[in-house]
Amino acid sequence: MLSMVDFETGKLLSAFFNLQAFLVVVGGTFAAAMINYPLSQLKLFFVGFKIIFTKEPAKEDDVVNSILELSHLAKSTSLLELEKHISSQTDPFLQFALSEMMIYNNIDQLTESLYNHLNAMRFRHLRTQDIFNNMATYAPAFGMMGTVMGLIIMMTAQVGAENADAVVGEGKNMLDSLLEGMGLALVTTFYGVFIANFIFIPVSGKLKVLSDAEVAKNEIIIQGVLGLKKNMSTLILRDAMLAHKNYQTKLTLEQSAF
Repeated sequence: MLSMVDFETGKLLSAFFNLQAFLVVVGGTFAAAMINYPLSQLKLFFVGFKIIFTKEPAKEDDVVNSILELSHLAKSTSLLELEKHISSQTDPFLQFALSEMMIYNNIDQLTESLYNHLNAMRFRHLRTQDIFNNMATYAPAFGMMGTVMGLIIMMTAQVGAENADAVVGEGKNMLDSLLEGMGLALVTTFYGVFIANFIFIPVSGKLKVLSDAEVAKNEIIIQGVLGLKKNMSTLILRDAMLAHKNYQTKLTLEQSAF
């Protein structure tokens, strides 16, 4: 924003604001997205924007403490007693996992159900990220299309001026047309690159960070609930969840290094 300011006058440079260029890039990007995706899925675009401004990465320590409390309760009473405490859990996935634990007696079936739910959530997150990644490729492409449109305006204006009769002000009109076409040509490219790299790609990246954190937290919940089902001691259950948490942290750091 500072680079768009004329420091002598303290005003934004009007050259960066062109309604035609904006409509070409933004309108074209959304039109392409509407063709590429059904309207029922396109609503994920607005959901994604809401998520990045309202959510923070999931906290794993909170669910670890909640599961340990449930483990103490199960040891002092019974596993069936946990059913009364499902609704009091603040984490939706923990509520679901505890409900499934009460339904399934077979540990393999319980594991399959929990991981199926986790994979469905991961796929849902990937669909939202995919929308922003694709729109990040559309925006620069429509920026280039606007550049071509601007060049066409420049060339046709110049040809029209060459074939026209010489009149007063003809040179000035030609110059104005050339500058208008050049402005559209350059500003559309600017808009396309700016919108892709400042909005769509960062939003997709933020959604991936939030998704990875939620998946890691939910995997800890799965480990904890399976431990409750297996009637593990609270200490062993705590060590198992913390080991999984430390492994996820190490894996995330290794991926970031690449």
